[in-house]
Amino acid sequence: MVYNESSSIVKNLKEIAYDMKLLLVEDDSDLRVQLKIFLGRFFGCIHTAENGIEALKMYKEESYDLVLTDLTMPLMGGLELAEKIRMQNSEQNILILSGHSESDKLITLINLGIDGFLLKPVDLSRVLTQLNKSAQAIYDHKMFDYFSTTLEETNQELRKSNAELHKALAEIKRMKQSEPLNMPHEQLSGRELNDDEKMMLYTRSEKMSAAEFHSVHPFELDKTNEDLEILEDNFNVLLVSAERNINQETLSVLSRIVHSYAKELEMIPQFSALSYGIQQLATTFDSIEDVSKIPSIMPMLTSLFDNLEQWRRGIFFYRNVEDIHYMDNSLISDALSLQGMLSNQHHTSSDSDIELF
Repeated sequence: MVYNESSSIVKNLKEIAYDMKLLLVEDDSDLRVQLKIFLGRFFGCIHTAENGIEALKMYKEESYDLVLTDLTMPLMGGLELAEKIRMQNSEQNILILSGHSESDKLITLINLGIDGFLLKPVDLSRVLTQLNKSAQAIYDHKMFDYFSTTLEETNQELRKSNAELHKALAEIKRMKQSEPLNMPHEQLSGRELNDDEKMMLYTRSEKMSAAEFHSVHPFELDKTNEDLEILEDNFNVLLVSAERNINQETLSVLSRIVHSYAKELEMIPQFSALSYGIQQLATTFDSIEDVSKIPSIMPMLTSLFDNLEQWRRGIFFYRNVEDIHYMDNSLISDALSLQGMLSNQHHTSSDSDIELF
């Protein structure tokens, strides 16, 4: 893939900023909406304001991890807003959006300790780089505070747990010494089920939790998780790179991503139906000759990949879902609906502008 560097930034930003709160201040309504949609792929919560006065009122009512503000706005500009925010919280992370003609204000902003600058017109690749840098600094600071605060509590819990563990081990030893030799299989103590037995348990059950699923073949699933995550990141990078232009190369890359996703799932028998649904969508992409059809289905395709990421995290990363098939029908339906839309457009053309936001 030619997007390795951007893919790494996208992946890191999604991992560290998903629970951060961002205040976006921009008087240009079109740019404000576009930035909110774009940044919403990374930040869990985004509040917007159209001038400094509105933003300052919101800031007094809520706390934010990061403030991204335009420099020139009516009523109150970004410079005055940054000064007032610094008076309330000298540690607040602030990024400034500014035009080249506003360089006379940059010295004042630097003296205020502004964390970074983004020049207009907005270049999304540079926005990603600066946001990743700022979000990483915020994340590192949070982690430092967290570990510093909880270190003593952890030590106390460890001391308590050690005492309880010694007591429990003594009780287990006593019980084993008095345990009968002929016990039912499900009551066997101290023996792990082998992989064949675990798989037999799965085939006898309509449902299987993610934890049970991983206990059968953990190493293969870890590799699958990594490969699927890379494909999701590549799709997100493709969205950024195709913001203003979707061409035949874009369609080719998109087709490879969807084909590869289906191929990864094909290796896991439990997800053969889901793999088939995604493979059908990928095959439809191969038959498209007119790229002007793609922008109209991009919102649905983006939603599909967002849902696939949620599905992957629940099963392969967090391993906290009670049924590994809980999203199968929904994902298959989304993939086949997209396939149907593309098929219906097979003999039509679109003259709409190519725009992702």
